[in-house]
Amino acid sequence: MKVSVIIPARKGSTRLPNKPLADINGAPMIVHTWRAAIQHPDVDRVCVATDDADIAAAIQKAGGEAVMTDAAHTTGTDRCDEVWQHWGDEGAVINLQGDEPFPAPEHLSALCAALRENRWEVVSLMRSGHPEESASTHRVKVAVNAQGQALYFSRSPIPSGGPFHIHLGLYGFAPGALARCASLPKSALEASEKLEQLRWLEAGVTVGMIAVEEGASPGSVDTEVDLEKVRAWHRSTGG
Repeated sequence: MKVSVIIPARKGSTRLPNKPLADINGAPMIVHTWRAAIQHPDVDRVCVATDDADIAAAIQKAGGEAVMTDAAHTTGTDRCDEVWQHWGDEGAVINLQGDEPFPAPEHLSALCAALRENRWEVVSLMRSGHPEESASTHRVKVAVNAQGQALYFSRSPIPSGGPFHIHLGLYGFAPGALARCASLPKSALEASEKLEQLRWLEAGVTVGMIAVEEGASPGSVDTEVDLEKVRAWHRSTGG
């Protein structure tokens, strides 16, 4: 099965303005994310979905594909779906966050393998979390059944007493699943937790969770402190 990657990116950010274009040792953040995807051996096609001409230009200058999308989109899922419909909805697709410039290659491999097994409509990743980390509302937790199917996502520590699983925000959509998820109306649980994936669970979409290790990645960038951390990590790896 063909697996494509779409990277949604918008310039607006309250905590870190112009975040996708933030320089990381000579290249914009979004270019690093695109390179990580395009160089992965399990990925067939990559593009950046954006509503900003400067972001599109940065990707095109690097030799990549960028598609201008509607500025009215409120979620990355909607932005990805616009591109996916333009492409003709062929195969499976991964929504890769543009603010994680150095995703662990093994995480992308795990998503691609799960998509090609074709057991779930949506697949995502989780790792073990310790109790102190799980208490943070900035870490999204997921409860799963014995088959690895997601039962609930929350910013609160679930299930009570553990074991705690930290959700990693990469999503793989089986053929046809992205269009279904993008068509769903906002739900009550989603509004309560501010987690879009609860919209899918409420509608009966099956979400399979793949357990992975944390991986050699500096994580996502939300603040200036995160950005400096990622820059230092990239320098330390000789990038």
